[in-house]
Amino acid sequence: MGAPVRVVHYLNQFFGGIGGEEHANVPVGIREGPVGPGRALAEAFAGEAIVVATIVSGDNYFVEESDAASASAREALEKWKPDVVVCGPAFDAGRYGLACGLMSRIAREMGIPAVTAMHPDNTGVLVHGKEMITIPTGIEVTEMAGVVKKMATLALKLGRRAELGPAKQEGYLPT
Repeated sequence: MGAPVRVVHYLNQFFGGIGGEEHANVPVGIREGPVGPGRALAEAFAGEAIVVATIVSGDNYFVEESDAASASAREALEKWKPDVVVCGPAFDAGRYGLACGLMSRIAREMGIPAVTAMHPDNTGVLVHGKEMITIPTGIEVTEMAGVVKKMATLALKLGRRAELGPAKQEGYLPT
């Protein structure tokens, strides 16, 4: 087994521990290591990957100030040099889903694979679904543990540059 896969995780302000809707305009910030659900993600990797950094931003900010948010996200990815980016999960939160879609696009444009998770009817899937690997979720955050395990499995494959099988077989939405 080689070096662990390097992961950068993107979270919105709520899951990043900043606060709720009143903090939805918080600019992009970077924290070393896993934060919030990233701790469960790190555990699910069982030593095969390491969450080197977490990008946290208000979901409104990431969507409404996309140029500034994108520039900050690119800087973070250049600094932390991940093998894969994990976004969310966003469940049915539309603005968070859009932000995850934008973050996935930024990673892809930089040659870094990305995986996210959200409800199939999330606005993020409707806008960005054809260009991102998305694990389907329900609407309940109580699904977090199972969703994070699925994200970890696909993130490891993507981070190792393994070819993914068909969407139905691998458990992601068709692109």
